[in-house]
Amino acid sequence: MKLASGKIRLSATDLANHLGCRHLTSLDLAVALGTRDAPAWQSPDLQVLRERGMAHETAYLEHLKAQGAAIVDLQDVAIEEIAEAETIAAIKKGVDVIAQATLSDGRWFGRADVLRRVERAGRFGNWSYEVYDCKLARETKAATILQLSLYSELLAGIQWILPESMYVIPFGMDFRPERYRVLDFAAYYRYVKARLENAVEQRPATNAEPVVHCDICRWWPECDAQWRKNDHLSLVAGISRLQRKQLCAWEVNTVEQLAALPLPIQNRPEFGSKEGYAKVREQARVQVAARNQAQPVYEVLEVTNEHGLSLLPEPSLGDIFFDLEGDPFVGVSGREYLFGFVHETQTGDVAYESRWALTADEEKQAFEWFVETVMARWQIDQAMHIYHFTPYEPSALKRLMGRYATCEEEIDRMLRARLFIDLHTVLKRSVRAGVEQYSLKALEVFHDFRRQVPLADARTAMRRMEHSLELSRAPEADESVRKTIALYNADDCLSTRSLRNWLERERLQLGKAGIYLPRPEISDGAPPEPIGERQAQTAALAEILVTGISADPELRSDEEAARWLLANLLDWHRRENKAAWWDYFRLSDLTDEELPDERSALAGLQFVGRVDAGKKVPTDRYTFPNQETDLRAEDTVCHKGEKIGEVIAIDIAARTIDIKKTKKSAEVHPTSIFKDETGPRTSALADALFRLGTWVGRNGVDAPGLHRAARDFLLRRSPRLADGSSTVVRADESDLNAALRLGTLLDHSVLPIQGPPGAGKTFTGARMICDFVRRGKKVGITANSHKVIRNLLDEVLAAAKESDLRDLECVQK
Repeated sequence: MKLASGKIRLSATDLANHLGCRHLTSLDLAVALGTRDAPAWQSPDLQVLRERGMAHETAYLEHLKAQGAAIVDLQDVAIEEIAEAETIAAIKKGVDVIAQATLSDGRWFGRADVLRRVERAGRFGNWSYEVYDCKLARETKAATILQLSLYSELLAGIQWILPESMYVIPFGMDFRPERYRVLDFAAYYRYVKARLENAVEQRPATNAEPVVHCDICRWWPECDAQWRKNDHLSLVAGISRLQRKQLCAWEVNTVEQLAALPLPIQNRPEFGSKEGYAKVREQARVQVAARNQAQPVYEVLEVTNEHGLSLLPEPSLGDIFFDLEGDPFVGVSGREYLFGFVHETQTGDVAYESRWALTADEEKQAFEWFVETVMARWQIDQAMHIYHFTPYEPSALKRLMGRYATCEEEIDRMLRARLFIDLHTVLKRSVRAGVEQYSLKALEVFHDFRRQVPLADARTAMRRMEHSLELSRAPEADESVRKTIALYNADDCLSTRSLRNWLERERLQLGKAGIYLPRPEISDGAPPEPIGERQAQTAALAEILVTGISADPELRSDEEAARWLLANLLDWHRRENKAAWWDYFRLSDLTDEELPDERSALAGLQFVGRVDAGKKVPTDRYTFPNQETDLRAEDTVCHKGEKIGEVIAIDIAARTIDIKKTKKSAEVHPTSIFKDETGPRTSALADALFRLGTWVGRNGVDAPGLHRAARDFLLRRSPRLADGSSTVVRADESDLNAALRLGTLLDHSVLPIQGPPGAGKTFTGARMICDFVRRGKKVGITANSHKVIRNLLDEVLAAAKESDLRDLECVQK
């Protein structure tokens, strides 16, 4: 955003910023108009993000150059007018690729990462261009789509034709583009763009609200100071944005006003339940009380069946207190770069053990070291547990198990035995504390824990380490950085232990007051049935396939990557179903207060009445408070681990859900439900993968012979065509026509059609099926759910009707 000739000029960044925070638009506009100074503070992570982004873009350009593309790179052209003129000149010339293209229409301007030529006639000849954006994010965000839409519109002004598609090049995906149709997002783009233009012209008053963008925003220190000055509701621990909005509608605008809100809650909230608002009101009360006390203020919650202190197992000498240091932005999937835990020794001392993991190989080794250490200690002490704070640690271990295809049985056994004790969950269900956030550090005042390393020093060291890892410079991190981080990690482990001991003291006080709390039962985590012969055969085959392959994906050849992928696919169905069961048990353990944060659940259900008595089982209707949910008709739903029935209908606007009950649940009226996503039997699919793996293990992944299509798919080969041609899509045909032509030419090969929702996969697939049927073929359909299959079949029937195909029959098992 800048002022030029008395007018505000807007950029693609301004559009993305406005989507993230309207108040940011107001602040940046004031700077552009000269009515306030820009803040000097910048997030220390921004420079690294820019450097990583430029490295990703440079690597993509090198990839295009290696394919023979002629590239005009305008990165070093700093003057906008010159850069714009050179961009237009390159477009007129029709070069293959234009990097850092400057686009403008007078009011709007921006620099597109890459323009690529397509053979579609435009203003200057039989070619035009489409926009490609190189992004570090693993999921494409709305802001990226808006930026691409702006670039596409500005490009259309130059070449006199709107690009059909726009593309994202995600990091670490071998430069495979994600394609988005420009027109699919045009209405949304026009809406946000017009809203920003109106904000610039009308300059409405805005207030700062905490958003995701705050993490990297240069204005954050000023906004945070303003929130504290205003006693903003966001200072209440655990309060949500929608709760703040509702409270403001009730004219409750500060923490102190919320603390004084009469109980019980009188008004019916638009979002959430009255119980949820009573909870944040009580939290505000304790926080306000803590402001006027020299000593930390907390109170133990009323004892119920779900009280947090009943989740604490009996302390044991073998207990360990575990903490990971990780960086999600390293490589494609992140890096857990330090594993650490503390434990008591036989002499009563406390010992700290750790392993560094700066490379993928070291991460695998550290993961296996930790698992082996736990299993050895567990063998000695059956009553031991692993204490941690927040779900991060067990979630990370499950990710590492899947990433490296190792220690699966051990992790599964730990989870079945409920070996992991999340003290954050224990605390939130047992204590109400006068703090703004229930973080490990904020709670240390209650159990009088003193750290070895100042937090500011630790943050600086961790930032240096993580930036080095992200830029592939980890070995450059000096010994003092590692020492500081190791001490910080040890502090976290020791703080976790101190917190557990404090909670045990609170539990003891309840016992002295005559209040009984149960302990979790000790379990060995043994599987319901021993490892079968087939599972052992699968593990042995996987070992054959991965022998000699590096743990670092970047060091693998194409054939090694295919073998590694196949090895991990052999047991994929069992692992996926196991992960679904893990989530099933996690959801079963959540309280009604915690379930509204889960999109696969609904909480606050109230029975309305029976809408259908049914011949065998009834269908009951429930209302629910306003909350986000993914529940849809045909979903199977459960409550506390018990099946309730099947969703017949859900009306988000009316906030009602109809559930067809089971015989057992006919008279059960749950207050919450969650979706059961445990899968069906998949043995036939697993058998097919095992046959493929056995063949590859004997013959190699690229040898002539059986399973050619599957092996080509693993090798990411272009479709092999019967006419011998190598061009997939011709210049003169649409994607649909290309798919119809290629489908009949496949020679023991496969035609992948990839794209986000709305890209046309179902549309194209349905018309391909109709074409195959018209040619006398039988077509099989497989997918990850019956819903996906049914959706495609519905489109097939629609396509058959359009083309007057009368001999088509569809059967769904």
